[in-house]
Amino acid sequence: MKKFIRFLLNLRYGYKLPKLIKSKEWQIKPTDRICILAPHADDESIGCGGLLARYGKQCDVILLTDGSPDGDKDLQKTREEEFIKVMAFFGVKNYSFMRAKDNRLVEAYGLFEKIDFKEYTYVVMPHGLDTHKDHVVPQAFFRRLKKEKGLKAIPVYYEVWGAMAQPSTYIDISDVTDKKREAIHLYVSQDNIDYAGRILALNHYRGIRHNVEYEEDYFIDE
Repeated sequence: MKKFIRFLLNLRYGYKLPKLIKSKEWQIKPTDRICILAPHADDESIGCGGLLARYGKQCDVILLTDGSPDGDKDLQKTREEEFIKVMAFFGVKNYSFMRAKDNRLVEAYGLFEKIDFKEYTYVVMPHGLDTHKDHVVPQAFFRRLKKEKGLKAIPVYYEVWGAMAQPSTYIDISDVTDKKREAIHLYVSQDNIDYAGRILALNHYRGIRHNVEYEEDYFIDE
């Protein structure tokens, strides 16, 4: 019926009206297993800190790059240590390091294809227009791997450096906002930018549509 009404409106006004996607609350079941792909240490907290605060025990997190574009071993060690602290903070029991070269993730499909995604309900990663050359890679890698291996896991996209135009799903994070902020601040090596303030401003703005204080938005690619 909605398609027919839109068709009639198109005829009436003489142009094609866009199909609007009304986002719905993400209903995560206790039996769902979630894998979060973080191109860099802190991406998982910036984009999915509310998800992790609520469902950390159901989440595995894979850190894809080594944390230093110029190969600084001390920085790599620091960022991995910060990541481990954040995983403990969220109660994530299973996490791992792929250690592709930072800023060169596109070259690491050989490492990525070794990850076993078969047991996951959802695989969560930055969306394909997230305005960082490492952030756009996981969705391309996963799409290729899904085609090659027939994976059943559902890809889900999150926001870090770029907002999505039409998210399909949201999580109300109003009561875990402080925990998300604290997790981001645990990445002391990255405090040159106020990531917490900026992403929470987006989360606050996103909440307008569902009359909540803060929400994280996602796109489930079913």
